[in-house]
Amino acid sequence: MKTTKRKTTLKQRHRKRNSAILSRGDSLKARPKRTHIDALTQLPFPLVNMIEPGIGFRIGGVEGEFALAGTDEETWTYTEPKTGLQVIVSMRVVGQVVVLCTVLENKGRKPVSGLEEMEPLAVILRHPGGKWRFIHAHGGTSEEHYPPLAYRTQEWNVACQNSYHFSIGSHPEGRSSNLHLPFLIGLSSTAPESEGFFCAMEWSGVWHNNFRRVDAERGALGVGVKMNGLTLAAGERLALPDVHLGFFTGGPDAGTNALRRYLYEQVCPTYQGRPTLPRISYDHWFGIDNGLNLGLMKQQADRAAELGVEVFVVDAAWFPGGFPDGVGNWNGVDRSKFPDGLEPLADYVRSLGMDFGLWFEVERAVEGTDMVREHPEWFVSTPCWTSKPSYHLNLALPEAQDYLIEMMGGWIRKLDIRWSRWDYNIDPMSAWKKIDPTLKIQVDYFAGLYRVLDTLMKEHPNWMVEGCASGGRRIDIGTMKRAHTYWFSDQTDLPKVCRYMQARANRFLPGHLLNSSVAVSAHVSDEDFDDTAVLSRMLGKLAFDGWITKWSPKLTARMASWVAVFKEIRHLLVQDFYQLLPQPQSAEDWDAVQFASYPGDEAVVFVFAGASAGKMSLPLRGLKRNRRYQVSRMLTKKSSVLSGKELMEAGLPVTLHPNQSGLWRITEQ
Repeated sequence: MKTTKRKTTLKQRHRKRNSAILSRGDSLKARPKRTHIDALTQLPFPLVNMIEPGIGFRIGGVEGEFALAGTDEETWTYTEPKTGLQVIVSMRVVGQVVVLCTVLENKGRKPVSGLEEMEPLAVILRHPGGKWRFIHAHGGTSEEHYPPLAYRTQEWNVACQNSYHFSIGSHPEGRSSNLHLPFLIGLSSTAPESEGFFCAMEWSGVWHNNFRRVDAERGALGVGVKMNGLTLAAGERLALPDVHLGFFTGGPDAGTNALRRYLYEQVCPTYQGRPTLPRISYDHWFGIDNGLNLGLMKQQADRAAELGVEVFVVDAAWFPGGFPDGVGNWNGVDRSKFPDGLEPLADYVRSLGMDFGLWFEVERAVEGTDMVREHPEWFVSTPCWTSKPSYHLNLALPEAQDYLIEMMGGWIRKLDIRWSRWDYNIDPMSAWKKIDPTLKIQVDYFAGLYRVLDTLMKEHPNWMVEGCASGGRRIDIGTMKRAHTYWFSDQTDLPKVCRYMQARANRFLPGHLLNSSVAVSAHVSDEDFDDTAVLSRMLGKLAFDGWITKWSPKLTARMASWVAVFKEIRHLLVQDFYQLLPQPQSAEDWDAVQFASYPGDEAVVFVFAGASAGKMSLPLRGLKRNRRYQVSRMLTKKSSVLSGKELMEAGLPVTLHPNQSGLWRITEQ
């Protein structure tokens, strides 16, 4: 079952405190009303004492001030008399995380115009001596160089900056993680056991996280969405994205693992009633692309079964017109490739013991395809990289949502689809501006997207979703609630780049979300693939692509052995994570990471040598000092027994040749 922490209301948490006040003869009605920020600072969490009193939100473009109008200690209502605007905030507490739910409503008789950035979290933080520091990462792009920009971790230290202004946000063209991952870890000092917070919005559109200096002792943190002169009609309500704000003690490692655990246990969907673990998948695209057909796919399926693959996925180009020109032809199958449809292949895949999967990209369609021809009123022309004009679907329209639910549901039922890569190869900003220059369209668009995914997942509980947006360009809590993994980058050629991206992304995301593939083209030999090729994709979700039939039986057996190892250790990839060496700056640098179980009774360590051979000892973390551990280098006969104290102080001894890698498993005796 999914691990679920008890969700408690603020009213329950403060009942004892209020009873004590009343027992002293005080009247709750006589006490000043508390804002939700006041209530937050009374929670027994780290750091909350550094948050100054205030209303806790900001609506850009409103000249007047909001004031608290009423509260029942679970919901707070604020009003701005001049415009008639009302903000309603509710909070729920999950462990040491507060989720803020904010609704803006125009209670006046006239429209209110000119609303700009809307921040459902806007607070003042004390930072004595300017010691605040913030950790974030770049987004899910696809570079060919090493080290890549994708998922690169950055730290911004207030005390080391000439400017006291820090900002991360979405790409100007609109996809949420095309520029930065929308997650922020903040620490109150550089001390090893520093208190801190993490925050993120449940939102897949344009966003920002800002920190600016107020004075020598204080800074302002704002987390919000970008609008452009939005108008709120009289009586209109607008739900702002929920903000997830968590607290921790223990420095950067504690922040990483508090965020990862919260996302895995409280945000990520389960599968068939159990927490999701990374499954081994095959996808044809990277290596075969448009060249698929029934016979070729059956050959790859045979080899995939030998490897131990669990899900066999037919990617793009199964429909008439191929990719990209046929995107939007969802009425049928390309009969030149699959004369009898996809049913024979799906049945064959299942006969080999694998689930069948199918690719879709339904938020974009190309000129002349079925969907555009049948429903042109649903689409907006949008600049795109394709040779033929592409159109963006307006998912704010209920009829478009209903179409997708019925169309995709039909394919899922017909083929017993257990997995779909939900792709999104288009930037939305141009289309959004055409529909609504104020960008309010985002609210209804993502409500529509979430409705489609929620409905399909509820109606088809055996269906898994692999989120994709030209790789990892739309990773956020909004899509994460509706994705069992992500195709997290279209860079799948270079092992060291894939490893670097998985290692860095684990600083923020549980490992099952990070799908990377060993891709095989038609013109390769066994010499192009060694242990490092597969280990470099095992720090997250492992997959295979393309012409895997090109491998010899010997190499296939070796890869199958690594698949078996992956299945033994994958439960650790969603637990605690530690970066054991500094983030590599060049190909000369080694890289090493550790995954450990929450109790500390087992761990795995991945080590990747740089361009030079060497020996080193890597102090491990998260183990039990007074216990003894079996230490085994996987797929070798090398093994030893060491104490937790030895492993954490003297370190794990490692010797590697240039560009070699290794995987060590540590289990408590």
